[in-house]
Amino acid sequence: MVMATPELIEETMDTIKYTALRVTQPLYEKYDELPGNGKFGVGAVGGYIATKLSIRTTVTAAKYTGAAFILSEVMNQAGLLDRVAPSGNGDEMLFKVKRKVTKTVNDCRLAAKKHLSYETFKSGYETCVKKDKMGTLGLTTGAVAGLVF
Repeated sequence: MVMATPELIEETMDTIKYTALRVTQPLYEKYDELPGNGKFGVGAVGGYIATKLSIRTTVTAAKYTGAAFILSEVMNQAGLLDRVAPSGNGDEMLFKVKRKVTKTVNDCRLAAKKHLSYETFKSGYETCVKKDKMGTLGLTTGAVAGLVF
């Protein structure tokens, strides 16, 4: 079994970055050659597809989460979960699980607060508009179309 050492992880990340750059660099060059309406079109298609994929993924996750919740409630009402007895010291195990869940939820909350704030979105959007006005306008239009249609 191969252990994931920091060196191996760094080498793998460098390989991934190099491969991604080799693939995307020609695309960036072709995109830069496009006129404004071409950039708008590419942005609109990209925004539409990204929105549709995001919505589909989110709805699917919500369905599975809802189904799992309903199944757990049915199992609880049927008394199936009462038969599961914790092995060993249940209080200690529950304390460890509670501490781990609390830490994970707090880490997610802090990450969301840092990366998903309105100010972060606004500054990122303004930067994109300055770099590529037509592409950003197309992306926004495509995203709105993906939400509406």
